[in-house]
Amino acid sequence: MFSFKYPGPNQKISLATKASMFIWVLVGLGILSFFAFSIFIIAALIAIIIFTANLFQKGRSPISKKTHDFPTEPYKNNPKQNDDIIDI
Repeated sequence: MFSFKYPGPNQKISLATKASMFIWVLVGLGILSFFAFSIFIIAALIAIIIFTANLFQKGRSPISKKTHDFPTEPYKNNPKQNDDIIDI
């Protein structure tokens, strides 16, 4: 791997050393972006495969758009029942 020895306070860094440091930084960023993008592509392909498999799944129950009829009066007071209970 690349190693760099600092020349000291009175010496300048040579142009070749600066260029090689710049190239190593670009190579590192290139490798990092390659692996990050490849993981993204693999995850996208897996998601597409799972989505396609769910579309062609047999024995799947259809989505119903049936509305439920709710009673208009949810509570009815029936005087024949519960005569002994006093509501407060």
